[in-house]
Amino acid sequence: MKLLLDDFLYLKSQLEITPLMNDDEIKFVKSAHSQLYSTYIGEKGDDVALITENSIIYSLKNKNLNNFLCEKLEEPIEYLYMIHKHIYGVGDFAKKHKDRYATHKTVSIILSDEFEGGDMYVNDKKIQLNTNGEYVSFFGGNDFHEVKPITKGNREVLIVWFSKKQSKFSLI
Repeated sequence: MKLLLDDFLYLKSQLEITPLMNDDEIKFVKSAHSQLYSTYIGEKGDDVALITENSIIYSLKNKNLNNFLCEKLEEPIEYLYMIHKHIYGVGDFAKKHKDRYATHKTVSIILSDEFEGGDMYVNDKKIQLNTNGEYVSFFGGNDFHEVKPITKGNREVLIVWFSKKQSKFSLI
């Protein structure tokens, strides 16, 4: 799937004016989802590192962005859980995993296509996700997904999580 050019440009403009989560909100995210901030591999090898220096976690205070995402991704506003951008540099990857918390739907949208490598797989199926505005929706808590190592440039992706459980830090 792919956003229309006008939709993609609108998304980028809204991200530029969307505030980031404040320190208290980020503390909550880290405590509620410690597996996202680990930099180790557990005994079963199933931990996934999300290096915070390469992640931008947006506040849910921008109603225009929230409404746009929910409309385009066909989810009720009350299910919007988290919006963050992750920047993968050369050698970065996300190992095969399932999201461990109450993710109903995960959406990955390419924001910068100046990279090589970084192929994405959902349930071992390669997903075409290399061009600005391309996106994939899947059930992150049920579907295995991974991103292969980046070989050149930076892969910027917006990740949107929807949950049927209300977020404690949602300001919607």
